[in-house]
Amino acid sequence: MSQPVQELIVGPRDLQVSELAHSSLRLTWSQATGDVTGYRLLVTPVNSKGHLLSQQQRQIDLKADVSTAVVTELSPKTNYSLTVYAIYPSLIGDSATVTALTTPLPQVSNFRVIEEGLFSLRLGWTPPLGKLNGFKIFIPRSNRPGFTYEQLLPGDTSSHVIDSLEEDKKYPISIYAVYPEGPSEPVSIVGKTLKLVPIQKFLVENATTDTVQARWTSVKGATGYRLTWSSPNDHIENINLGDNFNFYMIQGLHPGSEYTVTIDPVFGDVEGPVTTTKVKTLESSAVQTLKVSAVSTSTAIVSWNSVPGATGYRLAWGPTPEFVGRDRPRQLALNSSTTEYHLKNVAHDTEYVLTLYVLFGSVVGPGITATFRTSPLGYVSNFKVTSYTSTSIDVEWSPIVGATDYKLSWNTDDSSPQTRYLDRTVLSHRIEDLNPQSTYTVTICAVYGNSEGPEVSLSQLTAAVSDSEPIQAVKGVKVVDIGVNSFALTWRKTPGVSGYKISWIPFLGGDEKFHVVSAASTTFTIHNLQESSAYKIQVSCMVGNREGSPVLVTARTLDLPKVNSFAALNTTDSSTVLNWTRVVGVSGYLLSWRHISETLGPGFTSYKISDLQYGRTYIFTIRPLYGEVEGPISTVYQRIGKISSKRLISKTSMKLCLA
Repeated sequence: MSQPVQELIVGPRDLQVSELAHSSLRLTWSQATGDVTGYRLLVTPVNSKGHLLSQQQRQIDLKADVSTAVVTELSPKTNYSLTVYAIYPSLIGDSATVTALTTPLPQVSNFRVIEEGLFSLRLGWTPPLGKLNGFKIFIPRSNRPGFTYEQLLPGDTSSHVIDSLEEDKKYPISIYAVYPEGPSEPVSIVGKTLKLVPIQKFLVENATTDTVQARWTSVKGATGYRLTWSSPNDHIENINLGDNFNFYMIQGLHPGSEYTVTIDPVFGDVEGPVTTTKVKTLESSAVQTLKVSAVSTSTAIVSWNSVPGATGYRLAWGPTPEFVGRDRPRQLALNSSTTEYHLKNVAHDTEYVLTLYVLFGSVVGPGITATFRTSPLGYVSNFKVTSYTSTSIDVEWSPIVGATDYKLSWNTDDSSPQTRYLDRTVLSHRIEDLNPQSTYTVTICAVYGNSEGPEVSLSQLTAAVSDSEPIQAVKGVKVVDIGVNSFALTWRKTPGVSGYKISWIPFLGGDEKFHVVSAASTTFTIHNLQESSAYKIQVSCMVGNREGSPVLVTARTLDLPKVNSFAALNTTDSSTVLNWTRVVGVSGYLLSWRHISETLGPGFTSYKISDLQYGRTYIFTIRPLYGEVEGPISTVYQRIGKISSKRLISKTSMKLCLA
């Protein structure tokens, strides 16, 4: 008779620790054999000598089908003994033990100085994941050796400013992440406050008879700059400039005088070291006439009179303050025989200021300034539909000077635009694959290199499949006369029409107006328009209530008349007399200088201005008044003092650069 085989009882084995963190871990094991009713897990800290701290032992009872457990509420950076027992109905079975070391508390990452000041440092960091009570920052205080100032910050903070520090000094700084379990290990950096330094490069140059240009390198951390200049007779002037300045033109100086110019950086309420230089204004000759002509969208011709004895010229140009960003400032040197220069690749519809300096060897003579404005990008004219069917529209237009391509687009109200670029030699196009009896908006604009001109649009209804011949387009539409407030149109008579519809709308948008004339008419004058304004004008044939394809033309009303022959005469040490030619139809004149304005009646043709400052150059402007509307400006520049009439400058197209 055989003996029964007795089952071998094996306890839990293959203990493994995973997912180890600063306050938890996961314990996994292979299950024990036999009639196991559960498991008992003993978690015991181990001291640095390897002894179990039994008084801190924890017991966790687990079910029989469990082979893994997450142990929580552990201490960071601590060794633990983990023992698993198998529990049987009447006894505690074998056990298995493993040890594990918890990780330290997570530290702050990316701790850095993000901004240095003279007396402050701005710190930044990335908070660690997990539940935080806050942060501790330790800030050494140099005036108390061995003492560390502790700054406590909330847990949602990621930057902090340390102030009341000393200038040009290194500071070791530490930060701790504070958890409910305690602080993490510190992260340390060294920050250094800025040094109170002078401006390294300070140049005062480009002297004229009454101006000099100061340039300097920026100082890190400076909140501004103080620029001071003094003459030999101890007359001192200064100006405070913002931190974004590194250039300033000093004006109102005396010819042939030496000036002491100083600059110092400002750090809040503290002024930095002073940098000093000397400069002498010039007494040399200057260009008397500077003209700008042949201005287009991207070019202009600059010309000037020759200056005897000059070794060359320097021409500088760039956008005026109102147009900054449209183009970059540029300059170039020209030889003494040059009195004309062709500017190219300037921005369209932009006002430029030109300055021409005379060169006498290494000495830069006085400059003369003028302004000009390039033309806006032109719009396509005579854009019209020449024919259409149920599935196509034929359009044509007139060529435009300077265009490199044409951009043609079309769409209905409920479809996306389709676009085609056409070569500048192409002046007509057939748009195909259209839907019958649908209204299409067709738009065209001239392309100038990388820029697009203003758009011109028209609408056309494609024919129904059963429609008869479409209404013809008007031919020979022209603007034959342009006034300040009116346009006169002509066109050729079209057989079979009952009338013509003329509509007009400001080019930049506004209310569209229209008028229908009889079939016998071939002319029409549009009145009550805004002066100096561009309009889109459409003329179409009418057959009963049906309207043919419109022909589009564009025109611009004339400017209001300006004051001519505006000049300064009989100038003394403190006064001048302004003269001008009477403008017909004005209600008065608006005369301005500095911050003063004077309104004069229509009968005035001269006006004396007194109490002016000797040696200063004044800008006098005059506008004609037409009721409440101000006409174009005319300008004259005059330096106060007894000078010969040959040195008077009176040009309505020139401006003096006083920036």
